[in-house]
Amino acid sequence: MKRVSNILVVDDTAVSRILLRGMLEDGYEVREAENGETCLAMVKQEIPDLLLLDVDMPGLTGYEVCVALRKEPATANLPIIFVSALDTVEERLAGFEAGADEYIVKPAEPEVLNAKVEACLERHMEVFNAEQSALEATEIAMEAMTVSSELGQVVKFIRDVQSIEKVEDVGLAIMAILKRFGMHAAVRVDIGTAEYIGCGEDSVEAKVLSRFVEHSDRILSVGIRTVIRASHIVLLIKDMPLDDEKRCGRFRDHIAVLMDIAGAHLANLKTRVEMIEQRQAIFTQVIAVAEKQLQLTAERLFVHDRNSQQIMHNMVNQLEGMLFGLGLEEDQEKQLMALADQTSLKLEETQGDTQMVSAELGAILESLYDFFNTLNDNADSSGLVDLSCGKSGQALTGTQPLNRPI
Repeated sequence: MKRVSNILVVDDTAVSRILLRGMLEDGYEVREAENGETCLAMVKQEIPDLLLLDVDMPGLTGYEVCVALRKEPATANLPIIFVSALDTVEERLAGFEAGADEYIVKPAEPEVLNAKVEACLERHMEVFNAEQSALEATEIAMEAMTVSSELGQVVKFIRDVQSIEKVEDVGLAIMAILKRFGMHAAVRVDIGTAEYIGCGEDSVEAKVLSRFVEHSDRILSVGIRTVIRASHIVLLIKDMPLDDEKRCGRFRDHIAVLMDIAGAHLANLKTRVEMIEQRQAIFTQVIAVAEKQLQLTAERLFVHDRNSQQIMHNMVNQLEGMLFGLGLEEDQEKQLMALADQTSLKLEETQGDTQMVSAELGAILESLYDFFNTLNDNADSSGLVDLSCGKSGQALTGTQPLNRPI
């Protein structure tokens, strides 16, 4: 004959207890407690199969009762459902952090209540059966092999994490090794911008992870959930194996080491990002100064060339006007004019040299642009930071140096 599950209803309002009893007594054995203190005393005498717990009660609140039960090994996995009139996100989050399995808002609908009670009991029974099977199958030799395998996974992680270039991949690596340990988790990594792995940004898990970024405790356990914090990373483990004290202790030690290694590598990645950004800023300034100076030099070269040509042209004109008053013979006048014309032609030829110098200055600037974009391409390929400036030169000053297309 199938055993009838025992449910303890805890509420300071008699009407609420009567309503809940009426919804459940056809399928379950129901007991009642009018406050948190009575609840703990009754649980100590006989642990129920499931607890329906009000939040706002005189004396011990529902949250405090839940936390107290989760700290005791005998009740750490006891299915607990909060039944409360408080329906804010903060209250639900507080219930989750206290260790509750479900949260129902008053007045409870019979269908919703029975469905959640049945689901909690089934999950608890599945976990209980799995724990019993695992316990019966555990042997000393298998334990030794398990420990060796765990340490191998830790060593592999320490070796492989050094080659990880992307922040998100650090979180994925942590989750992968936990999965091999038989656990599920969510991770928050942050070296400037927070990223969530294993949960959505608006999920309850994400809120819990964010809350523990600056928490005073490095490791905090509430029932089967454990939060471990290190530099730039917070880990929420959803199902620590509390049934096996030795295994649970090993996992905590292993994961603490993994988190320290991951945190150190994330700090290294953060330093690399800052160095890349600093290098880009400095090089951008260098190119801007070089671009401005080369542009100014080119302009001065062209001005000097133009002024030289104008001076020579004026001199030739003045010389032609002075020849008639000098009393020179015709051959002497022709020789003097020929000398002036040759000098003028040589100055015109130097204009090509000026253009060649301008082109060489432009080539220097193009080389700076190419080197800058090569650095950016290397940064992009690492996945750390996007420093691309698009078409060569456009991200520097927006000018067209030395009249050359960029």
